[in-house]
Amino acid sequence: MEGYSSNYVISTVGQNFSLTHNKKKGKFLAIFKKWSCITIVLSGILQCIFFPSLEMLFAVSIVLLSWFITINYLFRPVILFRFTLSAFLIIGFSLTQYFLPIVFTLLEGKPLTYNLSLPYEVFTHSILALIILIFSHYLYTRHFKWLNTNCKKKIQNTLAQTKIYTTPLDKEIWAMGIIGLIAMFVVYFYSKQSYENISEGIGNKILEGLMPFAYAPYFIPLKKLYGKKSFLSKSLTLNLVVFTLFIIIIGVAGNSRGLFMTGITTVGIGYFLGLLLGKFAYKIISHKHIFFFFIAFWIITGPLSDIGTAMVMVRSNRGSIPKREMISQTIETFKDKNAIYRYRAQITKDRNDWDERYFDNIFLARFCNLKYNDASLELANRIGKIDPQMYRYTMDRFWAILPQPLLDQIPVFVDKKSVASVSFGDYLYYRAGADASVLGGFRTGQFAGTGMTSFGWWYLLILGIGVVPVFFLLDLFVLTIYNYKNKSGSTIISLAGLLPITSIFMFLSLSTPSESVINLYTYILRGWPQSIILYLTLYFLVKILSKKRLLKRNQRFIAGKKIVIQK
Repeated sequence: MEGYSSNYVISTVGQNFSLTHNKKKGKFLAIFKKWSCITIVLSGILQCIFFPSLEMLFAVSIVLLSWFITINYLFRPVILFRFTLSAFLIIGFSLTQYFLPIVFTLLEGKPLTYNLSLPYEVFTHSILALIILIFSHYLYTRHFKWLNTNCKKKIQNTLAQTKIYTTPLDKEIWAMGIIGLIAMFVVYFYSKQSYENISEGIGNKILEGLMPFAYAPYFIPLKKLYGKKSFLSKSLTLNLVVFTLFIIIIGVAGNSRGLFMTGITTVGIGYFLGLLLGKFAYKIISHKHIFFFFIAFWIITGPLSDIGTAMVMVRSNRGSIPKREMISQTIETFKDKNAIYRYRAQITKDRNDWDERYFDNIFLARFCNLKYNDASLELANRIGKIDPQMYRYTMDRFWAILPQPLLDQIPVFVDKKSVASVSFGDYLYYRAGADASVLGGFRTGQFAGTGMTSFGWWYLLILGIGVVPVFFLLDLFVLTIYNYKNKSGSTIISLAGLLPITSIFMFLSLSTPSESVINLYTYILRGWPQSIILYLTLYFLVKILSKKRLLKRNQRFIAGKKIVIQK
């Protein structure tokens, strides 16, 4: 489907929808369910054998129970095909909180509870949050039918008129990517003179909003998710490699590992989603593919991991030296493998008051780090009760998401600059007794710890209520259609919904997972509307530019023809 037309209708049919019974499309789903269960059970047994303790037995029990709940409820065709992104939000939560930690800590020779001060609390809060998410999703899919049928259909028909589901041309996606890359360059080379600097002005805010479009070209090989055919030619591969190098350079200059990490994870997460939906062939084993797999694995765990470590080692200089010098220092540090090895060894030995050590691999440490949960809960225990100032900061973060002109019209006083200049982790650390100098360090918090200090156990209710409209908004990007001509069905995801796929997988965050339950409400208030507006603005902009360029080319062609005719 290259767009939405009168030949297609949005289907609100449930289990009778033909796609849900396509055994061929659901084969990977069955295989994944089987082998993920085998893998996680085997990993749990080995964890208990190699690292026996009551804490380990409790942690493994919670992980196994949580994963089986996830498998039995979410990994079903009727859920995945009709409620794709809302289901994927919970799947990402389960993968990053349960499956990936228990498997990869074992591969790194560490216990699941490595460096966790409060393992019982970490896994208790985790499974309670999962139960709330599953229960809310059950209510959303089964008991709020007015919301996910008639209401959803009307809104999607309106959105279809805006071309939100229309498949952009590859050149248009490249244009979006280049615009996003330019915005990323301007922000990190000029607007953000330091990592802690908060951009001001509507121009800088627009540029920051355009940055996620830099990852648009990575979806071209995954076109089956939002269009018809997917392909990966040699020229496309080369272009993506060159494009990635530019993102890495900007990331190194701005000392932000997340810039190029997000690009890499976008491809992997998008491909995994396509496999679950039966969009891509899962039988890709060949000598050529194995070779490229090992090359990619070596690059991620070797050079890119070393670059990430080198960036951390020179981080104290960011903002105080020119960008070119930052790049130069990072490269020189990257070349000194002994220094990198010594730094990692020292980090392992040291234990500071703020400690994020869990995985050695920088990608895993960023995307499935249970130490964030542990550190936040440990700080919450130091405070010991609902903290009025933490509550006030949480509410200020909610209101600060509004544009300043709109904020000026409501009777709420919020200093956006000061509120946005610290993270939830920073403020929680400060309220737990740290010096005010910790503010601005952008430590990563987690919603269990920040929720307990802001709302007490009521944070679980706030989580359950807020996630329902988030489910609905995410699934508006998913178009389940039926073609009357050939009597076939399909599921198409708007490119606008795919661009933040890493954030969706990470529970609407780029850390593990969201720092506060209030982030669900900021997504409803601004995140979702902004993603729609920016996407449509950029989509029509590149359309206009493309048409003007094509028109000029045709005019030159016609003029040339006239000259030939005259001759």
